Amino acid sequence: MTGHLKSLAGLLLGGAVLIMSTAVPAAMHGKHKAAQGSLLEKCHGPAALPSPDCGRTPTPAFAADGTLWLVFSQHGHVYVTASSDRGETFGPPLAVNPRPEAIYDDGENRPKLAIGPDGELFVSWSRRIPGRYAGDVRFARSVDGGRSFEPPVTINRDRAPISHRFDSLIVDGAGRVVLVWIDKRDQVAAKKSGADYAGAALYYAVSDDRGHSFRPDRKLVDHSCECCRIALDLDGQGGVTVLWRHVYPVNLRDHAIARLHEAPIRGLPTRATDDGWVVEGCPHHGPDLAIDDREKAHLVWFSKGEKNRGLTYGRLDLASGRLEFQQAIDRSAAASRPQILLAGGEVIRAWKRFDGERTALMVSRSPDSGRTWSKAEAVAVTSDDSDHPQLIGHGDAAYVSWHSRAEGYRLIPLAVGAGT
Repeated sequence: MTGHLKSLAGLLLGGAVLIMSTAVPAAMHGKHKAAQGSLLEKCHGPAALPSPDCGRTPTPAFAADGTLWLVFSQHGHVYVTASSDRGETFGPPLAVNPRPEAIYDDGENRPKLAIGPDGELFVSWSRRIPGRYAGDVRFARSVDGGRSFEPPVTINRDRAPISHRFDSLIVDGAGRVVLVWIDKRDQVAAKKSGADYAGAALYYAVSDDRGHSFRPDRKLVDHSCECCRIALDLDGQGGVTVLWRHVYPVNLRDHAIARLHEAPIRGLPTRATDDGWVVEGCPHHGPDLAIDDREKAHLVWFSKGEKNRGLTYGRLDLASGRLEFQQAIDRSAAASRPQILLAGGEVIRAWKRFDGERTALMVSRSPDSGRTWSKAEAVAVTSDDSDHPQLIGHGDAAYVSWHSRAEGYRLIPLAVGAGT
């Protein structure tokens, strides 16, 4: 997600400093232990001021000029804030939705942020509505460099009190805003007619006018899994590729991949993984995707299948739809939430590993398109609850974005080009 971003000079230079983080030596990065108690006290209760430290699921995006933007959820609001110093300090947060809403803000279903080619800020999230697991996809945009946001709108045209959730957001190579989400309208219709319907469906909407309006919803595919995050990336032509957990016959919860222009998909979609995982229900554990300039899709995912268990890496050729090879990342029972990124000529993967007392943020790198990998190293740890890690790049630089309850928000730089 790139584009020239107008600065928030008044906010970043004249605003109060809300967040401070202090680097520590060696591989571990985080705030001093002495500050953890004060952070927990500062963030306790409904009176806590909005900040990436105290909010939930902070999600980053770099602008072309290097400004780090974050979107997070707190007190029923989606907020954005910006940093000009790689997350050391942030400007005062701005509420995207002026009226509080019930927001889905867990790791799999979090507010999203994308930056347009002219510096627009696009924000999406899933709003809770009355009904079991019911929700709507919400969207708002800023066309003045983040100084203000237009009123939020609901994207899904179907307004039944059912699940329209787990939205994913991207700006394609032509500057179009694309939203993809999990939708249960077809499952509801099938039940009314007495037909069987496994899982949910993927729907999407596209804006050709910088988020001012969206074309009507279109269905990408039937029988997606019901509650795993959807991974999006751009291919070499700037088109959107989608990776998701699918329900194959009979109740195999493996992953599928498709280019958005291929919609709607008739029959079974291209299988991206084959783990043989039969599970009665959604694992709530989605994949991640990064596409290189040779049209190779680098994938990471979680499974408890008969063929593969734990975290796995694979490289898939988009032209043929063939998984060229795969290898285990971490087979420990407490490894989770894998992410993948291309930066500085390397493939980088990150994930969480719990040892019974502490959660470590693990990273390994490949200099040769995924054939060989460096030894996994812990770049941060926490003894408290933590969010999913997120890999993010700017130019040749790479970072892990991570939030934990005790340490707050951290943007952890990675040594790209360190070799194996």
